[in-house]
Amino acid sequence: MELNCIIVDDDLMARKSLEHLCKNIEAIKIAGVFENAQEGLDYLSSNSVDLVFLDIEMPHMSGLEFVEKAKILPQVIFTTSKTEYAFDAFEYQATDFLKKPIAPPRFAVAVEKALEVQKQNEAYKANSREVYVKEDGRYTRLSYDDILFFENVGDYVKIQTTSGNHIIHSTLKSIDGKLKSQEFLKVHRSYIVNLRKIKDIEENSLVIEKKMIPISRANKPVLMSKLNLL
Repeated sequence: MELNCIIVDDDLMARKSLEHLCKNIEAIKIAGVFENAQEGLDYLSSNSVDLVFLDIEMPHMSGLEFVEKAKILPQVIFTTSKTEYAFDAFEYQATDFLKKPIAPPRFAVAVEKALEVQKQNEAYKANSREVYVKEDGRYTRLSYDDILFFENVGDYVKIQTTSGNHIIHSTLKSIDGKLKSQEFLKVHRSYIVNLRKIKDIEENSLVIEKKMIPISRANKPVLMSKLNLL
């Protein structure tokens, strides 16, 4: 397992020290290094991150304010030279709290904690049979049993369900990477289908409800291998 992380710290030497510590641990991949909280937030808003090494005392926006403003927050390991922030850090459900200067053995312990939390999160997602989609500023829960297929529509994806549809700003590639279920399969560059909802299959297409969906030549063998054929 690999943790995709960013470093947010206004101090150059602290950033360099964290980069060095990260590079000595194979499970850590540095996706970005930022000298202020706003830059880190901007990156977080449009990129997938597993872990943030976050300084607490920074000008303009502190690490604690960063946590409050983040719309989607990955795991956080706070880094600071002052231990009095420890209580606040764990109030924000931080994975760990590291006091500067950070010793390599203590850093390794913090990373192990983060890896264990990540394993638990992945296990939960793998066993979950639902997703949440954002529409009009709120998140709507969709059960896998209700989803028929995902369809690419330009810069958006339409999620067709048994009761209607939902349009979200995303890509099929992104959705395909996030679906933690063998129930779904990308059968065409424009479609991901719920295998349980297929009514019949012809040469180069399948039918779900009344919708005829194309099957690409490359994906046809994968599709057939997942079906119980008599």
